Amino acid sequence: MRYQWRAKDHTIEVTDTNGVVVASAWVELDLRAEHEYRAYLHGEVVPEYRRQGLGSYMMNWMESQAHQFFATLPNDRPCVLRIMFTDSRQDAVELYEKFGFQFFLAEDEMHRDLKQPIPSISLPTGMNFVPWSPGYAFQVYNDAFRDRPGFPNWTEAVWRQNFTGFDTFRPELSLMVMAGEQPAAYAVSAVESNQGWIVQMGVRPAFRNKGVGGTVLAEAMRRFKTEGLDTAALEVNVNNPQAARLYERFGFVLVKRVTIYHKVVR
Repeated sequence: MRYQWRAKDHTIEVTDTNGVVVASAWVELDLRAEHEYRAYLHGEVVPEYRRQGLGSYMMNWMESQAHQFFATLPNDRPCVLRIMFTDSRQDAVELYEKFGFQFFLAEDEMHRDLKQPIPSISLPTGMNFVPWSPGYAFQVYNDAFRDRPGFPNWTEAVWRQNFTGFDTFRPELSLMVMAGEQPAAYAVSAVESNQGWIVQMGVRPAFRNKGVGGTVLAEAMRRFKTEGLDTAALEVNVNNPQAARLYERFGFVLVKRVTIYHKVVR
């Protein structure tokens, strides 16, 4: 077996004696977050070549590449390594933990076919949809998620960067609900290919159990369908079963579970 490097795109490949790729790894630097620098480590070993030391070799290589990235950046915020995976193999988890990574979060990706009928429901009396307002949405976000495990207590600027600071964000498809002068609920929307994403959705505790969440969900799907999209998609934290049940009632089905492990290195 020989090792073939492709340093120009921070990728390593492992080939067998016939030149067939049996393992690969690459590092992706993410500078979008204002509160930390991130490097995502990606790797895969074909099943018949696992447990031969290739995983450890590539983990060492990826960490070395990430440290080289981080060394070029200002020392003004933490540097974090992240691994995202959908395959929950125990041997992979053991490898990550061996290298000092810890569980960060797990989310279920759910999809909903927009060709199916969308419930026709209205907001409670006194509530209305208004144009997107990031300031109001951030107020709702703080109240809606503050008691959730791992709440990051971000500033508004950091929250905007993480949830609206990308090219696929669509403010005209995002939702803002007001109850008189009070912001009550919101949904951040994005479009990727022919799929509408509800990136984040929240309802203030004072306005829960009134049908607001379901109405926001249905309105988001209606806007996606009007836009000509085929599917609505979202992710829900596995420690939020109440939200998952709401999505299931509105026709969303589980597609995959995405797990993130991380390690702070500076």
